[in-house]
Amino acid sequence: MKIAFYYPSQDIVAKDLLFCKYTGHEFLHMSCDESVDVIYAASISVLQQALDAKERFGKRLVCWVWDIPYNWKEWQMSNIGMSENSFRDNLNESRVSLLRKCDLVISGSKWTQGILRDIYNIPSEQIYFYIDTESIDRIPAQNREKQIIQISRYFYNKKFENTIIATRDITDYKTILIGSGLNSSYGESLMKYANIYNKNVVFNGILSREDVVRSIKRSTILVSPSVFEGWGITPIEALYCETPVLLSDLEVFKEQYGDNVLYHRRNDVDDMKEKLEYLVSDKDLQRRIVEKCKPIISEFTPQKFAYRWNRVINKL
Repeated sequence: MKIAFYYPSQDIVAKDLLFCKYTGHEFLHMSCDESVDVIYAASISVLQQALDAKERFGKRLVCWVWDIPYNWKEWQMSNIGMSENSFRDNLNESRVSLLRKCDLVISGSKWTQGILRDIYNIPSEQIYFYIDTESIDRIPAQNREKQIIQISRYFYNKKFENTIIATRDITDYKTILIGSGLNSSYGESLMKYANIYNKNVVFNGILSREDVVRSIKRSTILVSPSVFEGWGITPIEALYCETPVLLSDLEVFKEQYGDNVLYHRRNDVDDMKEKLEYLVSDKDLQRRIVEKCKPIISEFTPQKFAYRWNRVINKL
């Protein structure tokens, strides 16, 4: 099968295309012609380009959906954050309209699948994504350091500010923050926030893939205090690196990890602080989290994703 593969080049890099070589299909990246059998949009953000190709060449179209932030007004943002996100209702409406034109929609989690079905009446197939195990395996084990890490895009739903507060009394640990968008208004507000509340925070912008993996492997704990996620890759990467995690109690996290990790109440910095200090002090709990999650993490390889993806694509 020949597949026209559309993806947002600013977000998806080589590691996200890794599964292609395990599918047995031929991929034509960011273009389409008459020889193509199926068009695949790896994100709603490129769906219009894929739909244009569908209309021109009359091919079947599949779109991957990470999430639709329908509840963005519940993120408890500042006035600036509310203003910067005011476009989301119109954007959601526009993207839902485009999704209705697809031949098949794939959702990245059961939680997202439920949102598509229950709120927007869009049926979808659900399969889980993968992590780049190959690049992780190339980085040797690192000496563990006393550091707590959060890796994500610097954006309002990620709640980096809660990490800054929750770690301020763990004075013998560094707080390492990594992500794109550090120069955004939100990123700049975080740096001011840390200067007031927790000067033991190290801010990083975009790092190389190798440096990100090294940072995960050096860290004691990875936190993800988000109030909204469609799936969440970095906790899986951390557990694969045998770094335990503390997560907010999002439905999508509980869907993946069940009772095998430690959660805190979402957007509750006091509860996050209490759970984090407890986890930092309990080495046995850290080890148990990693061990109990190994069977779960083993399912998120590129090879296994390619198998799941093929199974869905072949239904067209």
